[in-house]
Amino acid sequence: MDASTQISLGQLLADAPRHLRTFAERTARLSKEEKGIRLSEMFFLYAAIADLGPKRIIESGRARAQSTLVLSALFPAASIISIESDPTSPDVAIAAERLKDQRNVECRFGDSRRLLPELLRAGDVVLIDGPKDFRALKLGLRLLRTGKPSAVFVHDLWHGTPARDFIDRHLPSAFLSDSAEWVQSYAALDSRGRMVPAYPANARVVYGATLGCFPASEENYSVRSMQCALAQGIDRLRASARKARRRSLPDRPADFTLAA
Repeated sequence: MDASTQISLGQLLADAPRHLRTFAERTARLSKEEKGIRLSEMFFLYAAIADLGPKRIIESGRARAQSTLVLSALFPAASIISIESDPTSPDVAIAAERLKDQRNVECRFGDSRRLLPELLRAGDVVLIDGPKDFRALKLGLRLLRTGKPSAVFVHDLWHGTPARDFIDRHLPSAFLSDSAEWVQSYAALDSRGRMVPAYPANARVVYGATLGCFPASEENYSVRSMQCALAQGIDRLRASARKARRRSLPDRPADFTLAA
């Protein structure tokens, strides 16, 4: 990827206004589901990669196909490959009905941790909305380590989670849809008439699930993968220690003291 196509938060914020009209036109008539990635997050993805003109986008975690449907409409010339883990889910029939007229979508079933590395080609964009947390982050880093994807997006990177803390500490090239600048400018896409608070620049914003962009960059993704695995192991040990402490605490008797 040359310097003219580098993806960064600054470039995204600069490019987003000229992409907003196309985004609004292509998504205006789509059916909507409450379950799925929000419109402001999908615009975050679209504005980040629209100028790259991706030929393929691979998605893991289809559910009711909200993001799949939006991707299909936003990138009509691209092939959208969508992977869902559970073929018995009641969401499968809903997704199939919503996607029946989308000719550029291919739906598959299986474990994305196995299928994504097998399917990945140079220049692909990847959207991971399942698995979650460290498993999603490890998968994204594994893909980036190959040097093939132009960008990987990971959903549900909530503030205060160990996986998000790892990103904030160790992945400076990543940027997220809950940045104050992005929320301040584009949260209204999700408002449906509700008031959206104005956030001061550089504020720490807690705005829902959050989509993270991990661009092809000079990051040493092999090292980051090892660091991520270590952080996940430490988090598991801490979780096990917390459970053990809770089990060791004696049951507290009910307090029946009445106020005078």
